[in-house]
Amino acid sequence: MAGKKGLLCLLLSAVLAMEGITITAADNNIPLLHTSDKVTALSGSISKTNTFENDNYIMNLDEATLGISLKDKKTGYVYESVVDDKNSNQSWKGFLSSGISVELCTSKAAMPERVDLIKGNAKKTFTYYKDGFDAAIEFPSYDFQIGLEVRLKEDGFSASVKQDSITEGEDYKLSAVYLYPLFGATKGAEKEGYILIPEGAGALINLTDNQGKYKTPYAKKIYGSNAGIEAFGESHYDEPAVVEPEKITAPVFGMVYTKSKQGFLGIAEDGQYNGEILAYPNGVMTDYNWVTARFNYREIYTMQTAAASGVPTFEKKPYMRDISISYKMVNGDQADYTGLAKVYQQYLLQKGDLQKQEDKFQIKVDFFGADTKKWFIFNQVVPMTTVKDMKDIIDNMVQSGVKDLMPVYTGWQQKGASLNYGSGKFKVERKLGSQSELYDLAKELKQKDISLVLKQDFLLANPKRFYNTAKDIVKGINQVLVEKPTNAYVFPTMYYMTPSKTLSLVNKWKDRYDDTAISNIALSSLPDTLFSYYSGGKIYTRGDTAGMYEEALKGLQDYNVSLENPNEYLWKYTGKFYDMPLSTSNYSYISKEVPFLPIVLRGYLPYWAGYSNFVANETEYFLKMLEYGAYPNFLLTKESPNKLRNTNSSYIYTSEYEVLKPTIENYYNSIGSVLRQVEGSGIKSHTYLNDKVVSVLYDNGVNIIINYSDSDFKNGEIMVGAMSYQVIGSNAGKR
Repeated sequence: MAGKKGLLCLLLSAVLAMEGITITAADNNIPLLHTSDKVTALSGSISKTNTFENDNYIMNLDEATLGISLKDKKTGYVYESVVDDKNSNQSWKGFLSSGISVELCTSKAAMPERVDLIKGNAKKTFTYYKDGFDAAIEFPSYDFQIGLEVRLKEDGFSASVKQDSITEGEDYKLSAVYLYPLFGATKGAEKEGYILIPEGAGALINLTDNQGKYKTPYAKKIYGSNAGIEAFGESHYDEPAVVEPEKITAPVFGMVYTKSKQGFLGIAEDGQYNGEILAYPNGVMTDYNWVTARFNYREIYTMQTAAASGVPTFEKKPYMRDISISYKMVNGDQADYTGLAKVYQQYLLQKGDLQKQEDKFQIKVDFFGADTKKWFIFNQVVPMTTVKDMKDIIDNMVQSGVKDLMPVYTGWQQKGASLNYGSGKFKVERKLGSQSELYDLAKELKQKDISLVLKQDFLLANPKRFYNTAKDIVKGINQVLVEKPTNAYVFPTMYYMTPSKTLSLVNKWKDRYDDTAISNIALSSLPDTLFSYYSGGKIYTRGDTAGMYEEALKGLQDYNVSLENPNEYLWKYTGKFYDMPLSTSNYSYISKEVPFLPIVLRGYLPYWAGYSNFVANETEYFLKMLEYGAYPNFLLTKESPNKLRNTNSSYIYTSEYEVLKPTIENYYNSIGSVLRQVEGSGIKSHTYLNDKVVSVLYDNGVNIIINYSDSDFKNGEIMVGAMSYQVIGSNAGKR
């Protein structure tokens, strides 16, 4: 019998070799192939399947395409990862039917060439394990090799590529990798549901028949654009500033099939710093809805050939590193965007990247100290809120009943907000007060259970100062200084400081403020900015920059650190999350905005909205704060903002405390009366009752219903007025 089995394996190996497939065994206790697979292969079929199973899922592999199918044993639902599409052109047909695709670039073409398993005539060698397989893939025509590792997990599966599995030839160089981009894809409107993208706080793209009306996909870099590669537009003071689109702060995506009550969350893990989230609604290139992460190894940039011109070229040295995606499945009541957020929350908790922080309702008030205006030859400091002014305003607020305060002092440094950038000077501007006055105020407020926070920017640098541009100021990988436009009058552009310079300034800050009355710091710019750069004859990656930023924040662990809209890799260092986005970039294919990030963070990391005094629709923004559980935030000055007209802070058009005082008191009392009831409580569910009415249920039973429509909403005994809200399960009543 053993002899017959050996002969069968030899015959099988011969058949598979003709198909460009080699098989090895990784464990002596594991059969080379299941018997049924051997029979199928020997009967002459090209497509064979290998099966892996655990308590929750069955995963089948198609060796020809590297496609996998994943069956949920509880529900019987089957997810597919490749598509056999007869209508697409050859380029897209091969991509749709391949479990892995790569983009390769050459010196002869500016743009990379996408190569799939079909186009590349790939040869594959497999190694099998109890929980999955490894595939060594060779593209002979491109002199390129790469290894894929797939493992079945208790909650789904993972796919990864190790950097040492990649071998490049002389002509073709790796630009990007796609791992199971078509996993869970649907055709047209065949299934009800939506794609989840991490746009702003979260957004959905419905799985409806778009009838070809969308021409471009959703494509956005994880953690924002790369200033070291992508050139900014010019800064023009006399023209309207282009509104920055919302950034991706978390490396996730997902899809939910509402009728089937199934779905998945994809998490880009290793390699996330150079990743992109792509979402293709049907009609964009193909008839399919799909979402994935693309991992970039080399990027296209403009190589300077003259002062004002250049040619596109790709990075000569790749950002080689391991990459991986985890796909986590949901079903039943968990199959919605709330369920996906809860899955991500648990993932972060298990990694230690999300920790329980004190959550107490506080109204955040940023006091703007000073900025600089041009005055003949010299610059002149324009004081707006002195230390004494801040003390007087806080006293007035407390006397008026606004006691739960978080005062943040911004623009307090020497020469004011804009000119101080990059100076490394951390003393109070003399026109605002003395250092001792600042310390005395911090001590006095602490006795009232109010913590004074100093806001600091360790990233931006004012170009009017002197620097060692060889090591202190960021140059793009084209070795040209990176300029960030401000669209302002006095200083039209700013520089970025290198991560090493940032780290040295953090240490300088600590030398001044360690063991003083100041124990709270808020950081701007750094938390949501990530770039690659050139310095000292070397290219540093975004991963290198992220590592240096983590080192800087570890150095501030003795402080209570608040971060403005921080990227996910910094959440573990964050005590308070400022400027939570409450909207999206309003792309035409977005069907709904959802509080994905708030659901992830609620009950663990407290967060505040952006400034309420600069919003176009105050009522809608008010309701959004209630819906997302975000605490209110105002920018205040003692003086009229008219004084800032000729400064870089001319965007501040309403900030005077005496003008905003009634609004602040209203927000404190009305929003506070609701959100105090859910302090420290997570969001259990977020549901659209109709297109304009949402229900937010918290773990402690408090239910907030928000009506964004122009007419009253009635559901049984529940009545919510137009553009209003009601709280159920508490004594708050309705507005």
